[in-house]
Amino acid sequence: MRKIEAIVRKEKFEDIIKVLEKSGIGGVTVTEAKGFGHHRNGLKEKYKIEIYVDEFQVDKVIDMIRSVAKTGTTGDGKIAILQLENLIKIRTGEEGASAI
Repeated sequence: MRKIEAIVRKEKFEDIIKVLEKSGIGGVTVTEAKGFGHHRNGLKEKYKIEIYVDEFQVDKVIDMIRSVAKTGTTGDGKIAILQLENLIKIRTGEEGASAI
């Protein structure tokens, strides 16, 4: 299992969510964020999208986000892929991939 964290431009957010909704992934969590990158051009409003996926979904989800989020200019964002030791669904107690 993996956790994908994507920091994306505010103006690309709705299009990214539409693509993810159509993909059939388990769900997303979104947080409004502000930050700056290497160029230090001031704090910019961004969205942080968090997604839990099975190993076989990682490349597909990354490709979907990149294809929509990429403008080719500074500030397009970042995608991080993190290893999950376990995931537990609070309501049912399910663990691992079945909790996604």
